[in-house]
Amino acid sequence: MKKEIVTSGSSVISKKKKESLEAYLGSCVGVTLVDQHADVGGLLHLLLPEATGTDMSFQPESYATTGMPHFLKKLIDAGASKERLEACMAGGALIGPVSDHDLSLDVGGRTAQVVQVYLENQGIPINDSETGGYSGRKISLDLYHWNTTIEPTWQIERPSLSPFQTDVVFNIDEAILRVKPIPQVALKVIRMIQRDDYTMKEVGSEIRQDQVISGRVLTLCNSAVMGLKTVVDSIDRALILIGEKRLLKLVVTASVKSLFPQSSQGYSLCKGGIFQHSIGTALIAQELAVFTKKAAPDIAYTAGLLHDIGKIPMDQVMAANVPFFYRSTQEKGAELCEAEKLKFGIDHTEAGRQLGKIWALPNNLINVIANHHYPETATEDKELVTLVYLADLLMSKFQAHYELDQINTEKLLHRLNLLDLNPDHLPILIDLIPKNIFQSASMPI
Repeated sequence: MKKEIVTSGSSVISKKKKESLEAYLGSCVGVTLVDQHADVGGLLHLLLPEATGTDMSFQPESYATTGMPHFLKKLIDAGASKERLEACMAGGALIGPVSDHDLSLDVGGRTAQVVQVYLENQGIPINDSETGGYSGRKISLDLYHWNTTIEPTWQIERPSLSPFQTDVVFNIDEAILRVKPIPQVALKVIRMIQRDDYTMKEVGSEIRQDQVISGRVLTLCNSAVMGLKTVVDSIDRALILIGEKRLLKLVVTASVKSLFPQSSQGYSLCKGGIFQHSIGTALIAQELAVFTKKAAPDIAYTAGLLHDIGKIPMDQVMAANVPFFYRSTQEKGAELCEAEKLKFGIDHTEAGRQLGKIWALPNNLINVIANHHYPETATEDKELVTLVYLADLLMSKFQAHYELDQINTEKLLHRLNLLDLNPDHLPILIDLIPKNIFQSASMPI
């Protein structure tokens, strides 16, 4: 059966057909409404309970207060009767531990509450509801039988582990040796970003020396992620249209793409999931840097893009151990790094630190790679590390279907304070997430 992904901040309305609608939910909330008599239904994917006033390109379906009335009107216009509609809802996972005085951390819970109250006021029954907790969910609407199903994002077979899988012998040195070397053009561009004294001529010259990277850069320029309204067919034209700073970031992105595993095994929940997650984290880190003024946006982007490079060598042994990591992170709530150390004797942050040293990355990027799960342990560049931690957390909570992760949030309040933020800022930070991140099909892989 053909499946259509409904991305955050959007809805799809359909008549009866042999297809299904799906939404992957972390802290977002998904709602299905169906009128079986009229053979019409739809799925709405909400981001926040209400608008924060920070989004210049207002999208009503991002917010429960505006999205639900908009969704209902679209259904009625398509032939549904409000009196016959039936609802299901899911999602709204917690961002971090919630206490009585920190309810602002329960953004997803507040979104779910707005939806529930709205449906009750409209007299629409809720047939099934799974909200809250810490784990991601998938909500699906069968457009032929009009059935809604809700299941964990990690819906996998969990066979018992064999003795060979239980005692994993993992040699990080050998695994790192099997990783492709980072392209020289990427290292040169990263150093340009660090020193911030390059010229457009120098930028163009470096990129043109690698035809493969040049081609990938042009592909990225013409992807929906960039949102350009004209075709970019040369590096010179790219420099004019997007500027050298944005072009340098695209060069790094294009250069490291081939290093990340492109399968849907191991850490990835979909094809190229680690790379997709890394691009999203980079874009969010850049926006957080602009908002907080705690780091240079282009450096924050690069740090976000590279934060999970330690998963590259470790992905080689992850596929056979998925059941262990499912149980540890999704059922027992263990932090990913803890589970990695228990199984492999090393976690992806330490593996990334070692890989970063071999690649001769700048120290501030290595600090991010090594400490992004526990930013308070960083001895230098703590604000940059914390920015990437927060971007990583937001990406994992609001685009939950790219990769396996479980990020520690016990010290979230302290980490927000490191950036002069507090829990009341969370809805604003979520609203800063670039909306093109949610367009799954537009994320270049």
